[in-house]
Amino acid sequence: MPHIPDRVILRAWRQSGESGRIHYVAAKAGGGERRLYVDESSALYTVLEGHLLAQSYTGPASGKPEE
Repeated sequence: MPHIPDRVILRAWRQSGESGRIHYVAAKAGGGERRLYVDESSALYTVLEGHLLAQSYTGPASGKPEE
């Protein structure tokens, strides 16, 4: 399986007032960035949620203030 040497997901966060959705910025092959979101039904949601929880990120969607 090929290895991707660069980061693909640059940032991820939860929007205020939205539950079950994580927004993220992905790096494009040409050097640009693209802002996207993923819903709970996606496997990527589970991966991103795990990373956010590992960083103790609760975000505005949880009702707890960010630190």
